[in-house]
Amino acid sequence: MFDDADLEGPRIDRRTATKLLAAGGLSSLAGCSGGGDSDGSDSGGGDSDAGSTESDGGSSGGSISAGWNIDEIEYLDPHYVDKGQEISLHSNIYSGLVKIGPDGGIVGDLAADWSLPDSSTYVFDLHEGATFHNGDPLDAEAVKASMERLMSLDDSPHLGKVQSVESVEAVDETTLRISLEETVGPFISFMTRGPGRAGTIVHAEEAEANPDEYNRMPVGSGAFELVERESGEYLQLEAYDDYFGTDDDGNALPHLDSVRVDLIPEPSTMWTAMQGGEIHYSNNIPAENAGQAESMGTLDVVGANPGAWFCIAPLCNDPAEVEWQQYASGAGEPTDKWEGEDLPTTDVRVRRAISMAIDREALIERAHFGYAEPAHSVFNPSIAWLYEEEPDPGQYYDPEAAQELLDEAGYTGEPRMSLSLLGAPTDERRMTVVQEMLAQVGIEVELNVQQESAYWDNLYRYENELVMYDGYVDIDPWMTMWKQLKTPVESGSAGAWQANLYNNPDFDELLEQDYATADPDQRAEIMRQAEEVFLEDAAWAMTTFPLVPKASVSGLSGIGNQAGLSNFHAAQLE
Repeated sequence: MFDDADLEGPRIDRRTATKLLAAGGLSSLAGCSGGGDSDGSDSGGGDSDAGSTESDGGSSGGSISAGWNIDEIEYLDPHYVDKGQEISLHSNIYSGLVKIGPDGGIVGDLAADWSLPDSSTYVFDLHEGATFHNGDPLDAEAVKASMERLMSLDDSPHLGKVQSVESVEAVDETTLRISLEETVGPFISFMTRGPGRAGTIVHAEEAEANPDEYNRMPVGSGAFELVERESGEYLQLEAYDDYFGTDDDGNALPHLDSVRVDLIPEPSTMWTAMQGGEIHYSNNIPAENAGQAESMGTLDVVGANPGAWFCIAPLCNDPAEVEWQQYASGAGEPTDKWEGEDLPTTDVRVRRAISMAIDREALIERAHFGYAEPAHSVFNPSIAWLYEEEPDPGQYYDPEAAQELLDEAGYTGEPRMSLSLLGAPTDERRMTVVQEMLAQVGIEVELNVQQESAYWDNLYRYENELVMYDGYVDIDPWMTMWKQLKTPVESGSAGAWQANLYNNPDFDELLEQDYATADPDQRAEIMRQAEEVFLEDAAWAMTTFPLVPKASVSGLSGIGNQAGLSNFHAAQLE
């Protein structure tokens, strides 16, 4: 393991960071192929621009348009953000105590340095003179208020990351002391801007005065200030002139003057806009167009696995019979749709059969155009200390065994059963391929394609037997399992995003053991046991681990894609 000195700033090397991230929430950050650069540096607050062209005087200026393939940004309050595209956006608007550097190490953000007087006390030395976008001081008192605000939010999905905090003290303007009730090895990883979320700093006074307005138009302290937005259309980010960050040469950041983020939910529209020069950057172009983009000569493409996984989530229980269903975020009144009706997916044999009916290699070629890896278990490739290409046990294509299980379960008709599969427009191609595969074993599937915002509403009505479900920026099993699969509780983040009402007390107990364990080797042993339960229950039918193609015009450089983010801090437009 590591001692306290390993955890001190201004920088934690990649080896120690990997241990930290593996130990509690952010393991094995996804890298990116190609020429993408990362915001982050070896110094306390700087932002690296290692791959971009040099500029005189710090700012090359210029404005760009960027496409986000989503129809609405629901949350910009980082204490509630839990979707990859929202995290990627708020990483440009806010600062954190620390952040993930370009090589996967933990480096300072607002914190220029930090130390551990003992294993349960963190002392952060903050940059002097930093301010929020409204000019208010971004000092130790402000960070204290942000932390305490998160600690008071029973409905935040990130509450569990600060439950061990005993006290937060502003020693002076630039010194913050955080004392924990007990030693928590991964605590520093929770403090990262972006993936950690808990250390992202909000203007607590503004957030508490008008939470809804703050979520819509937040007062941040990052490289860019949100100055305008049109719901469902665009968000306008302007460079914050008083941002404290600098690049490796000491030049002020950001280099760009502004970034207009256009919300483009339709993939074909995104590609048309990118191909036609209407936007300079896309956080996700359709995989079928990535090869063409690479051959054009005017576009650069980066393929990144941002801790992402795709699955089909089968409804495991009748919501009317689940007493804890009301604790899941977004869940409304339990539907009575299934009263007196057969719900096949409550039978584990049916769930296993669905998993066995999926030819993952064919799905990658037909729906991902090669931009994915097969998912045979729950741990995605960014969780390198647990991921296996061909795990045993695992979920594998076996249509004959699938049909035998369905026979055993009593589903022998033609079709054997009819199920509804819910998904968003970006899922539609995969849904069609899955529909054909399930038909081969006698399962008839009706596709229910909803726009992104409507998709979430429909999901939590639990009226579809099957749901296309995914996760992004999941770089530790805690992030995948705790909020997605653990049985929800009345307070805290456990089970906050339960998509399919799965529960198993043995699985829950293993997750609780994992959360209280700092040693990576012990965690791995616990997680293997949890994996066995997951596979035995077929809680999800895993499908693929996608690679996200991000495209930019050739003259745009310096965008940070670490952990699947799109950081424009050091971006420059020639």
